[in-house]
Amino acid sequence: MRATFATFALCVCFFATFAGAQEEDFPILFTNVHVFDGVNEQRIENANVLVVDNLIVEVSSEPLAVANAQIIDGGGRTLMPGLIDSHVHINMYKDGTLPDLANTTWEEIGARAAAFGQEMLAMGFTTIRDMCGAHDGLKRVIDQGLLPGPRIYLAGGCIGQTSGHGDWGLAGQRKGESNLEMLELTRTVDGRAEVLEAGRRNFALGAHFLKIMVSGGVTSIKDPLFLSGFTDDEIRAAVETAEDWNSYVAMHVFVDYDLDRALDLGVMVVDHGLTIKEPTMQKMVEKGAFFSPNLTALASEALAHPMHQDPSFPPTAKFMSLREDSKQLTDLIKKYRPKMVFNSDYVLLTGVPYRQSMDFTKFHVAREFGNLWALQMMTSIGGELAEFTGLSNPYSEGKLGVIEEGAYADILIVDGNPLEDIMVIGANEKWFDAEPRGQDVPSIRMIMKDGVIYKNTLD
Repeated sequence: MRATFATFALCVCFFATFAGAQEEDFPILFTNVHVFDGVNEQRIENANVLVVDNLIVEVSSEPLAVANAQIIDGGGRTLMPGLIDSHVHINMYKDGTLPDLANTTWEEIGARAAAFGQEMLAMGFTTIRDMCGAHDGLKRVIDQGLLPGPRIYLAGGCIGQTSGHGDWGLAGQRKGESNLEMLELTRTVDGRAEVLEAGRRNFALGAHFLKIMVSGGVTSIKDPLFLSGFTDDEIRAAVETAEDWNSYVAMHVFVDYDLDRALDLGVMVVDHGLTIKEPTMQKMVEKGAFFSPNLTALASEALAHPMHQDPSFPPTAKFMSLREDSKQLTDLIKKYRPKMVFNSDYVLLTGVPYRQSMDFTKFHVAREFGNLWALQMMTSIGGELAEFTGLSNPYSEGKLGVIEEGAYADILIVDGNPLEDIMVIGANEKWFDAEPRGQDVPSIRMIMKDGVIYKNTLD
């Protein structure tokens, strides 16, 4: 559904420099732009892009004559797809640790999630993939035009076993007793029947795919990093459930052994996977699985994260071990070139603004793999992963992450050329020592999502 005047009022209220959503009933013709289409290294120079309703209907290097069109002169800037972040947690947008999150009411969780959605859109992210902890409430509000925010693909509640990465109950609490389980942000399951029930419950509440915890994690307390999560039969149960909905299973995983066996059992998306070894990387590429690693965990700058300054804090030791076991990752990625998407995965940030971490993540990914590949991760490859939800895809009218005929009109216009200078999409080489900034990214001059303009500071 297209945004309404209510969205305009909300945008003005929440975005100091956002002009507000502008919905028009006539075509929009972008002229005098150089198009990065999300795929190719060469831009389409001096191009024209025609948007009708919420779709791109023509991209041409020749002038277009369109009756009654609103003409937007890009001033020789770059027109490109809206960005896609393929690993976020909208209901975990809170400083502190897991006990702090567990002591949060629904009112605060919902308000923070709404703020998160607005911040993501302000940074140019028109689509996000929520990797567990949320159902479709915020998505429906955004889709109805009541709040500005990105498209949201949802995994539903986190699915993990007792004492696994998703078991966030406090000491002494039994399965089902924690606040986060009662709010259905996470589901603690044991055995095939409980996995089936959890997966089906997630789809009933609006999930588009499932996420299971197949190893331990860094930020959680009960699980060592080496934990081998889920039996083969439990993993098969999740895969079968997702297949019933014509969708897929993604896995939180660090241990190479578990990554390898889960691929054999039908899991097709690897989130994290930093300790992957060469034979498993080969298998992942051969199977056509998607790879979503949180790459900034391996940046040298990550050692300065406030969370890791206390050696007695349990996640710190796990983080250091993970970095040591992941030294081969960058070389393997460059050698095998998996279908890799952009993954920010910032939760429980202990006072570090989300936008500050996001700016550095954009920079770091481009620093390691080049601007073109980094941009493809944030656009066309992320769009492929969104489409991988099959018949469960909530946005199946057009493609995402590309500028081409028939694609959704999710569009940015930015100063300069991001293929040459990644900073124009808001990247920053500094992380924790970066200067604080407001919500707006000045070099992103226009933001359109679903054919609706949410920001326009073009001259």
